[in-house]
Amino acid sequence: MAGITHLEAFTEPQLRGLVDVTVEERVPTLADRFMPDDRVFSTTFAYDVIKKSKHIAAMIGYGAEPPVVDRDAVASKMGELAKMGLKYIATEEELLALNQARSDSEKSAMIDKLTIQAEDLVKALQLRVDVSKMEAIAKGTFTYNKNGVKITVDYGIPAEHKVALSSSDDWKSADHDVIGDLLDWAATYEATNGKQPDVILMSRETQALLLKNSVIVAEAGRSINSGRVSTAELNSVLGGYGLPPVEVVSNRKVTVKDIYTGNDEVIEFMPVNRVVFASAGVGNFVYGPTVENNYQPGIDLRAYDKFEPIESVIRVAAAGFPVVEAPALLFHADVYTP
Repeated sequence: MAGITHLEAFTEPQLRGLVDVTVEERVPTLADRFMPDDRVFSTTFAYDVIKKSKHIAAMIGYGAEPPVVDRDAVASKMGELAKMGLKYIATEEELLALNQARSDSEKSAMIDKLTIQAEDLVKALQLRVDVSKMEAIAKGTFTYNKNGVKITVDYGIPAEHKVALSSSDDWKSADHDVIGDLLDWAATYEATNGKQPDVILMSRETQALLLKNSVIVAEAGRSINSGRVSTAELNSVLGGYGLPPVEVVSNRKVTVKDIYTGNDEVIEFMPVNRVVFASAGVGNFVYGPTVENNYQPGIDLRAYDKFEPIESVIRVAAAGFPVVEAPALLFHADVYTP
């Protein structure tokens, strides 16, 4: 039947090229800094959770051999890839309109419209990957429960790296010693990892509490009547104490259409009240092989025609999993009750 697969734009090489271009042009996200993409070649795989040890060189005499450091403690965990996918269906009416186009330019415009739909499918899959990365970073978990698919993974952030302030003495109090909190948590982080975190992540709402905190206002040298400091002044105060800068996660949730119900669904991947200490090297998002992608890791985009019912389908699929190899590089603090 004459659907769309006879058109050059929807042949395998062209769709493969569309995926490559979409991936190359994608703007790196916040999550990519901590969990870049990687590849594995099996749907089940082992990965190592590493507990780093801090060492210092020994003083030795001339001609003496240096001591051998202990190996880092390594715990091996199993992971299993989760299949992701989405498709767009070109209906019989769309196919009729495409094949009855009154001019080459009209036909080309309709092909372009379907090509944009194909590109949107790839971006929708990338959004699912981004959300799972941020959930791993900001929640320490990976969860999915929809249409009979249920996945729950706890990455095991150390207990001492999880803090929840009492509602009677938290960051909602304008005179709370927020610098003292951050210094204590940074000290715990450094004792575990031998380094300070690269960045302090928080929501805009949490940053707003810091900007109005009386301790921060006073440290910034503002007058007693000043209501708040600027973001630059906040980071300057924290930097004066050797703390990393604050980075606001402005998009900590995403509103999408539930493909099973058709209703809008809000996916919150970072709690509004959570402060996260993080560093590069947390882990990776691993893409694995799929049958569709010729048994290779990565994103597959393809088109196929159906006869019963008459329709053409554009389908994207991939298999992947967010892997946290160094959970101690994350520290979570819930600083107020929402």
